[in-house]
Amino acid sequence: MMYLQHHTRIPTPKVFDWACESDPDNPMGVGVGCILMEKLDGKPLDWQTASAEEREKVMQQLVDIFIEIDKHPFDAMGSLVSLGDTYKVEGLAQQSTLRVGRGPLGHFSSSLEGSRAIIESYLAMIASGEIDANFPVDTYLVHRHRLDIFDCLWKDASSGDQVFFIKHPDDKGDHILVNGSFDIVGVIDWEWTSTASKAEAFASPCMMWPVAEFYDGSNELAEEEVRLASIFRERGREDLAKCVVEGRKIQRFFFALGTESVFLDKTTFADLFAGLQRAFGFEEEEWEHWKSKALEKWKDDELLRGLLDLK
Repeated sequence: MMYLQHHTRIPTPKVFDWACESDPDNPMGVGVGCILMEKLDGKPLDWQTASAEEREKVMQQLVDIFIEIDKHPFDAMGSLVSLGDTYKVEGLAQQSTLRVGRGPLGHFSSSLEGSRAIIESYLAMIASGEIDANFPVDTYLVHRHRLDIFDCLWKDASSGDQVFFIKHPDDKGDHILVNGSFDIVGVIDWEWTSTASKAEAFASPCMMWPVAEFYDGSNELAEEEVRLASIFRERGREDLAKCVVEGRKIQRFFFALGTESVFLDKTTFADLFAGLQRAFGFEEEEWEHWKSKALEKWKDDELLRGLLDLK
């Protein structure tokens, strides 16, 4: 948030003081992280109950925020670290990819490199039981499949010439505070923020997704997502409109990864996988049929064999 306050016009609460859990000068005591920040005069946005007019007003302001983010690119994928008056991209400050004794992943100079490292980390955690999935073999196979398809996302981005942008980690709607007139007074909950590729950073926020249809495997955009793309075009930003229109592919790739996959039931698991396959243009096939082929394809994978031995 301090970076956003110092370098952008994105409305965020002012930070007055903060301390890490390990800081010996922490006024709350070692072991308790804290942050003292401004209280904003607004309430969390409830996107689902907002009227069409209210949603339009919010989207116009969101486009302003996205365009502001676009003015501040970074040269690496990771999380921001303060170095006095400057900020540097370092490893990913994400609980889901942090392995005991190994520290954070990254930083990365390309999305190819970063995506591979994240997936490989999740595969190791599924195999070791750190990610305690309901269906560990199935979960492993779907993650392993992503290693074979992730290059389709980044075919136009070679290492060394890619730029990255700040992406909010939890854009389901209540991270936006609005007043009674639906003016955005602040954007909060930036704790796990990292930089991401342009395609990911400017795809539609998940609050706009048609959730039921998405979980059923549909990749159709909601009316509001289509409108968001139109607003970008009205502002002369066809490049950002394209991120929205083509965003379902990258959203599918990163959805239900790692610990997010733990609590899925069998039907939801299969439907989400079908949506992933459709997004990447694969032929429709039943889950069990695909699974049997995958088990044969990766039969020599040592981590997978270890999981199969535990069954």
